[in-house]
Amino acid sequence: MPRLPAPLRPLYPYLKPAYVRATGYLAPAAVQLSRLSGHYLPTGVAYSMEEATSSGGRCVEARAAETIIRPAFLGHPQDLPPLEPAGDTTVPRVAVAELPAGRVLGRHHAVITRSGDLVQEVSHYFGTNRPSEHPVFMSPFPGAPHEVAGRLGVLASRGDRNYYHFLIDVVPRLGVLEQTPQIERPDRWYVPSQTAFQRELLDMLGIDQSSRIDSDEVTHVRAECLVVPGLPSLIEEKNPPWVVEFLRRRLLPDDIPPADKRRPVYITRSAGANNREVVNEPALLNLLTARGFDVIDPGRMLVKEQIRAFASASTIVSPHGAALANLVFASPGSTVIELFPPGCVLPDYWKLASSVPGLAYRYLSAWPQFSRRNRPTAIVSDIDVDLGALAAMLDELSS
Repeated sequence: MPRLPAPLRPLYPYLKPAYVRATGYLAPAAVQLSRLSGHYLPTGVAYSMEEATSSGGRCVEARAAETIIRPAFLGHPQDLPPLEPAGDTTVPRVAVAELPAGRVLGRHHAVITRSGDLVQEVSHYFGTNRPSEHPVFMSPFPGAPHEVAGRLGVLASRGDRNYYHFLIDVVPRLGVLEQTPQIERPDRWYVPSQTAFQRELLDMLGIDQSSRIDSDEVTHVRAECLVVPGLPSLIEEKNPPWVVEFLRRRLLPDDIPPADKRRPVYITRSAGANNREVVNEPALLNLLTARGFDVIDPGRMLVKEQIRAFASASTIVSPHGAALANLVFASPGSTVIELFPPGCVLPDYWKLASSVPGLAYRYLSAWPQFSRRNRPTAIVSDIDVDLGALAAMLDELSS
């Protein structure tokens, strides 16, 4: 659903489920309506890549399923339960599919086979429980697909306008292809490139502009052969260690300052109200700058500058937000303290931090005033930092 203006964000936990349910109810009618203009909406479902290629094409496994053993989830309050499970994680196998005459449709990049099946494994959308709830069904009259000769690699994915999802979901699809040498390299790439950080990362990874088809400009495409690498973790943020290793190997510069030259940093957000804004940030900055912290706003920095800032940090204090995707570049021996609204602790970046060599993680939150707490609530709640608890945590970690 569209991003809400600040005054309406508290309604997000209620509007999103309603939007999803409405999509599911309207999907059958939308499919029938689409017959009037090309019949481009999906008419069936292939739940796995193997199922998608059962009537044509090929599926190759890149990585077998694996179980990730993680350290304890530590922070303040110590016994505050996270909103989602925080323990060992099983990551499903990751594969690559070659789909003859395959398509990608819509702003959220639904992958569709030649026979009209939605490939659910690589098309699952946030907060949905059934394929029919995918937002693609809210637009029954898409235009005809842009036809592409040869092999088209799909990097675009749901949420790729967000820095975290672009870095952690989209970019590692190149790593999936790297692990399947039997798959011939695509001739062109279907990838978003509207934002500066997308273009910069694509340049850094050697995906030159001449080989890109912008998925935000061309929202419906059909290729002679669609090459679809799986996503490392689609339904929830699993953040497997191999993704961290791939990103560090491809993007981390060599000339990172030694440990005795690193400085603590605070990550500020230009978020606005009802979007994890730190409401007592002036007092927080007084505390942190007195302790030698530098203040940075990753949203105003080049990607290369963000990577270097995180790699050069001894301690990172930050509200929960996409900029913490840069934790993959943190140096061994560094520490991150993630700030949350009351009762809204999420394990996403703990999972990421636990895959970064030598990085210590702590969360800082408070007991909730209200009982209704979930992910939608967390992302539209603001943060009032317990400065005493933060000071004690910094003292503990530096001792």
